[in-house]
Parts: sequence; C-alpha cells; structure tokens
Amino acid sequence: MTSSPVTGVEPVLSEDQIAQFHEQGYVIVKGALSREEADHYRRSIVSLFPPNLDLPATWGSYEGRIKPMASADNHTFDTPELLPLMTNEKLYRAASQLLESTALRVLDGSVGITFRNDAHPDQPLSQTLHIDASVPNSVDDFTFETRELQVGGCYYLTDVEPNGGGIHVVPGGHKIVEAEARAAGGGGRHLHQEWKQIKHLQSIEVTGEAGDFALLHHLMPHGASHNRKATTRIAYFVRWVREDQTWGVGQKPEPGRYDQAQLDAMGDFGRKLFGVEDW
Repeated sequence: MTSSPVTGVEPVLSEDQIAQFHEQGYVIVKGALSREEADHYRRSIVSLFPPNLDLPATWGSYEGRIKPMASADNHTFDTPELLPLMTNEKLYRAASQLLESTALRVLDGSVGITFRNDAHPDQPLSQTLHIDASVPNSVDDFTFETRELQVGGCYYLTDVEPNGGGIHVVPGGHKIVEAEARAAGGGGRHLHQEWKQIKHLQSIEVTGEAGDFALLHHLMPHGASHNRKATTRIAYFVRWVREDQTWGVGQKPEPGRYDQAQLDAMGDFGRKLFGVEDW
C-alpha cells in the first residue's frame, strides 16, 4: 500500500492502482461493499419497480437497459435507503487520492438496470461511446487540470461476468480525448458532438463481482453494453469532485435541498460530502 498524497486520509489505492488510473483511465476498487451489502442495495433498487411492472413514463428503456428516474428531470436516487452508497468512506478515500484533496463533493446517485437482451448478437454495445465531461458545452476547451477532474463510475450490485452488461471503456481513452482536444487548437470540447458520439474508438468490457466499484476518469469514453446473461445487472453511479472544481460543480446545495431523514442518513461525514456543512 502506498502512502496517501493527501494528509489525514488512509490510502485505499496502491501505487500500482494509481498508476493504472493515470495510464489506463480506470481502476476497479474491489470490495467497496460486502456481498451482503451489495445484495441489500440490489433489493432496494428492485423495489423501485411497480408491482405490475408498468414502467413510469419518465423512465428510460433502451435495448434491455432501464434508466429509472426519480422525476422527469432528475435521475438522482438519494433516498435515506440508498444514500449510504454515496457516503462510502472507502470510495471517498480513493477519490481523495486521485483528486489530491479531502474537501470533496459527491454527485450523481443514478441507477442502471440491464436485463438480458438477445437482440443484435454482433453488437456488444447498446449505447454509443461518450464521455460525461465536467466542462459545460458553452466552454470551448478543457483545462486538463486536477481541479477540473471528476472521478466516478458505478457499483456493481450483482456479479458481472463477461457479456453480462458490464460498462465498456477504452483503455487509455482519456489520453486520446486529451490529445485530440489539444490537436484541435481550440474548440476541443465540441468534437464528436460534445463527445457524445465517439465512433472511432474500440472498447473493452469491465467485469467485476458484487460490491466492486468501477472508478473512471471523467474523460474516459464509455458506454453501456448488452447483457447476454440471465442475471440482471444492477448498478448505482456515483461521482466525486473537488469542492473548488473549476466549473462550479462542487458548489453547495441550495438551502432546504435535503429533508431531515436524508440529513440523518448522511451523518456528519456525509453532510460535508453533500456540502450541507463545511469541511
């Protein structure tokens, strides 16, 4: 285990894992949850489905992939039952190592459910490769600074075997994005339709066990894949940014954003992560 570059944070990632993240753009954090915890949260997410299986009109359904929505314009499920997934201390420590700061904000909280899909047997991906860039579309270029960086990805709440609907990534893809953006000489943020339609790169599937977390650089091209297995893949997505993130993503929430039940579920540590209290 390496020493942490951030004072006061017990390291989670080894020197080799940090090197892998910087070189490949992703790393697997093994055992972010126990198998029992993963199954608990899996069952909590399954309970989101209506008993009659009639999907709400706001939910997305594409090629066997279900995207639940908390409301029409909100994908975040930060209920007291699921909120602990966003305050996982092991993942916070890993994110702190990569972001080189202890003052972080936690984001996302979305859910992805991928059923078995036998269609398109020659196509591994059910979604075009893209990046979830932290730079607004109104900005022409990335800064490529640590302050701009977002790190995040998904918990696997089920075992994900090959061809089991695992997230696809492009090894070293974050470096390819940076090189192409820099070569554009201005306007690099706008390439490939704001990097939402990346069709010239090849990806691999990231497998894992229930409780593992796939942690990605925010410039990593990635996409959902078809699930050819009987096991329904259930994932929960979380991101971390620095409090002083370049484009303001780490700002405090508006007053009253969270109710008392959510605040209680956060605990002292979580209230700092969500920006309710100061670090």
